[in-house]
Amino acid sequence: MGTRSAELAVFAFDTPAQTLRGWTAGSPGAAGTPILFIHPINLQGKAWAAVASAFRDERFCLMPDLRGHGGSTAHRPFSVDAWVEDLLAVLDHFAVRRCHLVGGSLGGALAVAIAERVPERVVSLTGFGSTLAVGGADAESVVQILAEKGVRGMFAETIPEISVAPGTPRAVIDEILAITNPNDVATVTEIWRSTLETDVRGAADRVRAPALVVSGELDRTCPPDQGRAMAEALHAPFVLMPGVGHLPMYEAPEETAALLRGHLEKAELP
Repeated sequence: MGTRSAELAVFAFDTPAQTLRGWTAGSPGAAGTPILFIHPINLQGKAWAAVASAFRDERFCLMPDLRGHGGSTAHRPFSVDAWVEDLLAVLDHFAVRRCHLVGGSLGGALAVAIAERVPERVVSLTGFGSTLAVGGADAESVVQILAEKGVRGMFAETIPEISVAPGTPRAVIDEILAITNPNDVATVTEIWRSTLETDVRGAADRVRAPALVVSGELDRTCPPDQGRAMAEALHAPFVLMPGVGHLPMYEAPEETAALLRGHLEKAELP
């Protein structure tokens, strides 16, 4: 991930409410339709660096930090509507009129919300490890661990236990831990509780962009049955990735990029 991160360019700009920061890969003048990558909750935009690197020669890739994450400011509120506003601000900042949306975990739900709100700007959407209404078996337990062990302690315990498949190499876990949310307990708790309240099932009924939903076979945060339900609501194909947990962009980046490439190319057919 270190070499891939070196290929990224950092951006930062101010909105009326805050500063948004993130990363880009590739050229704004690339021939292919741009991709807006939306990171999982409590990570950062560059979680997608390994996947974006597969597209950097052909598409402009945007990987913003959501508000309350990474280098973006932690200006309240934390909600689907607020995060969608930020993501649209990123597209506007780079004058991206139409794009593909690719979200991990909560990012998939945010992609659905964007596709429902501004359908004219969305060519396709893809959710990896996503669900329309958050509520995995371990969701509420994370809040308790956070209260007991603090931010760093919570991530150190939960990421190996519920975010990746058993047997994931320690080096991969350490890469994920390096980009977890740097904010304090109160902020991270508020963000997590906002995530638990996320429900975009109503928006999914109105999405018309071609979609793809992918779940890891061993995902314990958003289990595969939630991914299947999301695919059904979006009238989209569902793909199960064998041996993968909740973060395929880290656990299986090459396979993730290959699945995404096929979907984007199909969505762009005349």
